[in-house]
Amino acid sequence: MDHSVILLLIGGWFALFLLLGQNVSTVLLGSGLVGIALWTGPRVFNGIIGPDIFFTASIYSLSIIPLYLAMAQLLLRGGVIIDLFRVAYRLSGYKRFPLGVATILTGGLLGAVCGSGSASAAALASLAGDELERVGYTRRYAIGLAAVSGSLSAIIPPSLIVIIYGSITMVSIGHLFIGLIIPGLICMAVYIVCLLFYAEVRPGAPDGIQPDEDEDPALFRRSLLAFGFVIVLMVVVFGGIYGGIITVGEAGAIGAFTALAGMLLMRRITLQGIAQAFTDSVVVTGMLMMLVIGAQILARFLAFSRLPTELVHLLQPWLDSPMILLVFIMLLFFLAGMILESAAVIVLLVPILLPVLQAAHIDLLWFGVMACFMISLGLLTPPVGLSVYAAASVVRYPVGEVFRPALVFAVAGALVVTVLMLFFPGLVTWLPGQIR
Repeated sequence: MDHSVILLLIGGWFALFLLLGQNVSTVLLGSGLVGIALWTGPRVFNGIIGPDIFFTASIYSLSIIPLYLAMAQLLLRGGVIIDLFRVAYRLSGYKRFPLGVATILTGGLLGAVCGSGSASAAALASLAGDELERVGYTRRYAIGLAAVSGSLSAIIPPSLIVIIYGSITMVSIGHLFIGLIIPGLICMAVYIVCLLFYAEVRPGAPDGIQPDEDEDPALFRRSLLAFGFVIVLMVVVFGGIYGGIITVGEAGAIGAFTALAGMLLMRRITLQGIAQAFTDSVVVTGMLMMLVIGAQILARFLAFSRLPTELVHLLQPWLDSPMILLVFIMLLFFLAGMILESAAVIVLLVPILLPVLQAAHIDLLWFGVMACFMISLGLLTPPVGLSVYAAASVVRYPVGEVFRPALVFAVAGALVVTVLMLFFPGLVTWLPGQIR
């Protein structure tokens, strides 16, 4: 069979089953297997499939995923989300703008312990949506703000897509985590400015409503203790990485053990909750590993087809103008993030584009942070903005209404943060360069 026909057939296979709603990992694996069989014949399976799967599953950088997932699940099962928002709600003075800022900051803190944009958005929508509406924001704006705040989990370390990116490109995950800090803070600042100048407020709605019932001081002290525990945990984990004291894998292990010990000492979790947290961690890890294995098999087919090499030759005129090339690649990541889950975008696009990035001498650390940021914006944009869908579905509100306010934040973030990272790469690379 002609090689051009095989490439068209596999491209059609991939698009068809993706549109039919097939799991992305299954589509990747199926496309890779069929492509290899058509390109080289089935005999090659004996020599590459088993070793490829074994090699991918044994990559050290992927082995740290269950550690960070366990840390996140233990904190979530311990009710830390409620405590974070309760403290933020109290510190805001129950006023409109400060409460909005507190929601964004809570989303950032939640990102540091959760790593999932859709999960953070759903949690914030259920907790903060009603309170934001009470202080005067419209219903759709309150849910949209929760989705925006939850999407920060994709760029606030420890982000799962960053771990996957690092395992594919062999870039230090610790450096990626540290490189995300300044862009993440800038993104939060942009969202706060958007909140100041763009807000949907109900006409005549009062500002500064006190809660219906006086809050139990003991309950607030309990929440304040949990809030302090999360801050200390993040300082230990990321301070240890930045200081060169521990590796990113050791940080994940320390974080998981500390989260377990803290939740037990504060009597926040039962043995059943611990078992459920570990079970959820294993399930998510299995899903991510299947995604990465499927991508590895597809990448093997692409290597046989020499498609990445041909792509380098096709883009040769642009390699001398990496800035223009980067703009188009970032647009590609943004569009892919609109229709695919964030981890799927990384495992699908990065192996194809990696030879192009290397030929253009683009810093893979800098690129990885920018790519993850563009994917996080895709969580807020139609047609498949997962953070928006998660936030709207958990409170049973029409998702189409929520996209409008979320898009304003996404566009502002894309314009400001992306431009700053393009023209000032040191925003990404300076902190990692200081690691001893």
